[in-house]
Amino acid sequence: MKVLKGIIILVLAISIVGGLGYYKYINTVTYYNEPGTNGNTIGNLYGNGLFCETDGVVYFANPNDKDRIYKMNPDETDIEIVANDSVYFINADSHYLYYSRNNNQDNAQFVLDVNTESLCRMTKKNKKVMILDQANCNACSLAGNRVVYFRYDSEDATSLYSVDIDGENRQQLYKAAIDPRCMVGEKLYYSGVEKDHNLHSMNLDTKDSAFESAENLWFPIVEKDTLYYMNLDDNNRVYRSTLSGEGKVGVTTYGTSGYNVSGNYLYYQSIKGNPDGIYQVDLTTGAEVLLAEGEYNNINITSRYVYFADFFSGTTFHVLKGSTQVGIFDPPIIPLED
Repeated sequence: MKVLKGIIILVLAISIVGGLGYYKYINTVTYYNEPGTNGNTIGNLYGNGLFCETDGVVYFANPNDKDRIYKMNPDETDIEIVANDSVYFINADSHYLYYSRNNNQDNAQFVLDVNTESLCRMTKKNKKVMILDQANCNACSLAGNRVVYFRYDSEDATSLYSVDIDGENRQQLYKAAIDPRCMVGEKLYYSGVEKDHNLHSMNLDTKDSAFESAENLWFPIVEKDTLYYMNLDDNNRVYRSTLSGEGKVGVTTYGTSGYNVSGNYLYYQSIKGNPDGIYQVDLTTGAEVLLAEGEYNNINITSRYVYFADFFSGTTFHVLKGSTQVGIFDPPIIPLED
């Protein structure tokens, strides 16, 4: 009997030690990505990255719960709270979530608001958070095994930084506020912010920049060899062309303050529209439909839905892609269990 009791105690002790060892292991090991991995779509990141779909799961900043991070299925079922962090600019890979903490939830709609805090990495499995940068961080995008982001400090104001996903090799890539959100693989495309507003690209390893197109543009979205952009020479209308600027054509009837593209559809908030509102454009036929009259922002798209928020109230709306039936996105508030 004493021998059996000793064996049981020994097995329990080994199990406890093994469990503690595994817990320590998963909190110290870093799972690296294949080269070219990105964490969200460019268009979603232009919409503050409030929704991010990966591996059949949608992570989102719950508009009813101070933008705390939740998850759900693409059809909006099985909604769960993930953590108490209020977030935006959500990125994800197979193992981690990356985001900027947002301590100023009431003003989360303002893209360049620097009243935020740290850049974070959260392990999906156990919700362990690693601080990648404790400074005020803002727009960010995952590029392979590094995160490229806006960083604010008193010396350089807002500038472009990168940090590896294990928290190492933090460095300034550029002193100016080059937008980090148009990331294709590990190549950054951006509108010039100093001498011009033409399209440039950056090699993240060498920090070298290259000239791509002479178009006077803002908010570029690159999909393979296709370039979408706000044309600053045509009242901010969205245009489409090749990367080099060939075959350019206006896509939207009106100028825009924000847009997003997914598959065969483009969605945008009009400027001086008749009336102003969120419009849906069929990229094959050119047909344009008003979905909701008013002033909206934060256009995010998943595999099933398009989301956008009222600019003044923050109320979030959704519509099935390709549909015209708009409704309120009203997720529940779920307490986080201890």
